[in-house]
Amino acid sequence: MADEFSEEAFFTLTEMIRARDTALSPLAAGIVAAVSQGNAADSRMFSKLFGIAHALVLREINLLSGPDAPIEIIRRDARTQRAHLKLTVKGEALCRLIP
Repeated sequence: MADEFSEEAFFTLTEMIRARDTALSPLAAGIVAAVSQGNAADSRMFSKLFGIAHALVLREINLLSGPDAPIEIIRRDARTQRAHLKLTVKGEALCRLIP
């Protein structure tokens, strides 16, 4: 997790991601932004950080996964359902600050 969480930087990146890929929901863009900034490397961490039910985060992650997706599930914990995430090439491109 990043040492300091900047709410302003997070929301700026989230809006930028949504502007670049309008098919992404606000939650999906937020997950991509959080992974990019190192604020949340897994689904449980994201749900706790933002006070969102873990089931909703998992559902969004499942929608984000697949061909040409911005994130990749690199590992799942069967007991806790925690999904560990990383950006794909598409995710990295969405997060670049240069338009």
